[in-house]
Amino acid sequence: MAAKPIPLYLVSGFLGSGKSSFLKNIIEKLSGLKRIGIVQNEFSSINIDSRILAQSGYFSLMEVNRGSLFCLCQLNDFIPKLADFIDKEQPEVIFIEASGLSDPLSILQMINSPYLSDRVRFSRAYTIVDCSLFDMQVKMLKSVSNQIKIADTVLINKCDKLHSEDCRTIGNKVEAINPFCKIVYTQYAVLPDSEYDSIFENSFTAQAILTIREKDSQPLTAPPDILVKVLSTARKISIENMERLKDHIKPLLRAKGFIRMANGSAITIQAVSGDISLQEYTLPVLRSEMVFFGESIDLHYISNLFNA
Repeated sequence: MAAKPIPLYLVSGFLGSGKSSFLKNIIEKLSGLKRIGIVQNEFSSINIDSRILAQSGYFSLMEVNRGSLFCLCQLNDFIPKLADFIDKEQPEVIFIEASGLSDPLSILQMINSPYLSDRVRFSRAYTIVDCSLFDMQVKMLKSVSNQIKIADTVLINKCDKLHSEDCRTIGNKVEAINPFCKIVYTQYAVLPDSEYDSIFENSFTAQAILTIREKDSQPLTAPPDILVKVLSTARKISIENMERLKDHIKPLLRAKGFIRMANGSAITIQAVSGDISLQEYTLPVLRSEMVFFGESIDLHYISNLFNA
């Protein structure tokens, strides 16, 4: 008797919208109840988010770095690797976190592949929107509107940063792009309990994908023209230089990473268009590693700040 197809969920959203927070919440809700498989896609050579998720619970991880898994250059290699991951790890539910720069319309090609059509069932597409930056981001890249077009559920996230009526205005704009999607207003990408229950019970079936025409589902041939740089160093940074680093990365679209402090502690840093947050990190950190997205990234200057 053939095994039942595994529910597969796509999680997309622009840089810093809250995708990792979404997955952290999923892991905390389902870890120990389901065997969770997570596929993380990052444009850079290092994956910061997987180590942040490691604090949340147990899951099996497949990493796809150095490009978009929905790009022509990656898709043909990714599909058989995902099939192997499924055979090895035997997950009961799979979440694919697409890079914030990905255009996910080519999901049709992936789920219709003979490698995967009997193994997975595309259950739902979640897209996460940073409501405080939506107007700027949707004008910047076509991939942002495409992430919304394919969504069954759109999280209007970070609603604590705007008045409720402004959040509703963003919701109306999202609905104009995709009138078929369910809209949920969230903080820290926390879903209503009913949504987690439906994921646990495998009761979702993707609908928005059925409105996408095959000719519109071709993957991008290259990532968007956004500069990405990576820092990796064994050196530490002082509190004073940490303030200089924060000032330097404020103009960037996105920055994230792990930092070893001169006092012996370790922190995670998350920056989205000038909004910077720091949190203590309790697992071992052997190197300071950061990924930067945007223009005017002076890697030499940043590297020299790590002098402890």
